[in-house]
Amino acid sequence: MWHDTRILDLLGIEHPIIQAPMAGATNAELVQAVSNAGALGSFGAASTPPERLRSIVRAIREGTDRAFNVNLFSARTEEFDRSARPGAGVAERLTTYHGELGLGEVPEPKPMFGPAAEQLDILIAEGVPVISFHFGAEPEAVARAQEAGAKLLCSATTVAEARELEDAGVDGVIAQGAEAGGHRGTFAGDYRRALIGTLALVPQVVDAVSVPVIAAGGIMDGRGLVACLALGASAVQMGTAFLGSPETPIADAWRASLRTADAEATTVTEAISGKPARGIRNRYIDELEALEEPLLPYPAQYSVSRELRKAAVERGDTRFMAMWAGQGVALVRERPAAEIVTDLVEQSQRVLDRLNGL
Repeated sequence: MWHDTRILDLLGIEHPIIQAPMAGATNAELVQAVSNAGALGSFGAASTPPERLRSIVRAIREGTDRAFNVNLFSARTEEFDRSARPGAGVAERLTTYHGELGLGEVPEPKPMFGPAAEQLDILIAEGVPVISFHFGAEPEAVARAQEAGAKLLCSATTVAEARELEDAGVDGVIAQGAEAGGHRGTFAGDYRRALIGTLALVPQVVDAVSVPVIAAGGIMDGRGLVACLALGASAVQMGTAFLGSPETPIADAWRASLRTADAEATTVTEAISGKPARGIRNRYIDELEALEEPLLPYPAQYSVSRELRKAAVERGDTRFMAMWAGQGVALVRERPAAEIVTDLVEQSQRVLDRLNGL
């Protein structure tokens, strides 16, 4: 039923559906379920230490013989200013929150992700079939992975970024629309100028590059999938749609928030991590955005709230949690991941039949 088979042939999958590699919200069980259903399961590995990553890759392989993807953040995101300290306003807010929850001193910033080079070494050594990057892709890393037989994907939020990724040698470009949940993949220029909706971004990227394009952002069902294929995309990447699956390892309070959230509940903010990301608005976001001072650079801003966010998850306190979600959040349905894939395929066929007058 799929007319454009470039992504299917490239990645060795049955359906043009990629489950987004949401760092912190994916595990081996989710990846296995999606891949076994004929789509591409993905594990978000940015915050996973190398040796732990090796065990997760092997765990994925124990449950599937299908293709799967592991995602890393670009090495350029690891730049960390050890002298960075929060301004007076941020420090006061964090001290207040720690006091309310009885957490003691606010921790000093520390690196949180990578090391990307060591993570990539693990993926190459383990023969991971698909590797994707966020925040750009260095040509050297792309070449190393491809020499080992992996297929390389990376997110772009503008046409210029898509062209840069094609020049870097990636096998496919993920066109990430402004509707998408989680971190914006912007790596060139001001992210505010890169908040382009999926409907507008995808056909422009398709026209600009020769590699297959994967649409991402606000796609929640078969209607969205078919619409993106009509725009010229070869596949779609969906994250928020899979947050409702029981395999997705998110906190119960985050899952409960998804049940009542709508598109207006989400916002793109730098308050949580220091990089723009779309999530469900809460007290932490509102009060840090109200400060009239610069935030810490990424990932130091993320790091100083690590104990606060950990405690919030343990206590089910959504006021201080990072609850990433896209603008399609009101369409989340709580079903097993394999059923989500099956439903997407069936819905897409019904949409295509209707459009063909069948």
